[in-house]
Amino acid sequence: MRYSTTEFETIYVKCFPAAMRLAVSLLHEEDEARDVVQEVFVKLWESDFRIENHAAFIIRAVRNACLNRINLLDNREKIRRRLTLEPPPEDYDPDQRHEEVTQAIKSLLTLREQQVVEQIYTHGMSYKEASKKLEVSEATINKNIVTALKKLRNHFKSPSPIYVKNRVVRH
Repeated sequence: MRYSTTEFETIYVKCFPAAMRLAVSLLHEEDEARDVVQEVFVKLWESDFRIENHAAFIIRAVRNACLNRINLLDNREKIRRRLTLEPPPEDYDPDQRHEEVTQAIKSLLTLREQQVVEQIYTHGMSYKEASKKLEVSEATINKNIVTALKKLRNHFKSPSPIYVKNRVVRH
């Protein structure tokens, strides 16, 4: 251990919020993200060396730990975590659902969010590739994806409207 308690507390307070944001954005689960970040801080506390740039070291260590954790998950677990797979209703029409999603994208998302969603989900680009194509930073790509997905999730979670005599009534 090369840090005093006071030094370590200062590093922790300064670096923890950014480390958590990164971990949550990569793992999509706050508890798991918190575990990863805590592990990085424990390793730093127990290490026998001093770091010059604490923020850079912690962010890199958290990123690597998250990527290692993601790589260890098998494909089924990855899919299960990202999607809640429920059987579709009997009257499910994939073409109609595709049209609903397309309309929601057009009506709810900003032009930039639409472009980002198209590059990532339609063309299968990585954030890095999309950032180069759209000439924005990877952070902007991430921000737009997060915002777009929140809008779409909220839209599709809300009850569908009922149409009564030319007016929309939410139930």
